[in-house]
Amino acid sequence: MFTSVPRNLVLVAATALASLLLVLSGGPAAAHTGLQSSTPADGETLTAAPDAISLTFSSAIASEFAQVAVTGPDGESVTSGEAAIDGAVVSQPVSTSGDGAYVVAYRVVSDDGHPVSGQLTFTLTGSGGAATETAPAQPTLPTTPAPSPNTATAVSPAVDSDADSSWGLWLLLAAAGLLFIVATWLALRRRGDTGG
Repeated sequence: MFTSVPRNLVLVAATALASLLLVLSGGPAAAHTGLQSSTPADGETLTAAPDAISLTFSSAIASEFAQVAVTGPDGESVTSGEAAIDGAVVSQPVSTSGDGAYVVAYRVVSDDGHPVSGQLTFTLTGSGGAATETAPAQPTLPTTPAPSPNTATAVSPAVDSDADSSWGLWLLLAAAGLLFIVATWLALRRRGDTGG
């Protein structure tokens, strides 16, 4: 009877630990939102001017924090009006200013509070506008005040790779500590039952 108790306890502890590790290690990675696609695509060459830039993300975007800036080949902004958000898709109307390279910069916040930013480029040719030889200026996004804690969607700080790796180290140390505690408890219990 005694030999089955420690084996069962070890099995239960190992199962609980494995479940905890699976839940904790999968959570943060799955929560991060990223850009899945864009229209026009990054690096694409167009012969017709687009009416809007469309960005599709991997999860829904908070409408109050979405910003898209598009700069034309002359260095001037070509955004026209406010960005529209429909779930995971952000559309920014544009009024292109002629042939050349365009830069699209975006900064959004997912519904879970994760900030996402980046940029892409596209080139317009054959639109009938005068081509500009100079490289386009980098667009600048307006500064948005940080959301207050009372807003429905709170913005969490960006998680860098160093924080992710240290989080994993702490998780492994916690798991090792738990295993040490269980093994010590089993050894002390066995010693007490054998009278030594």
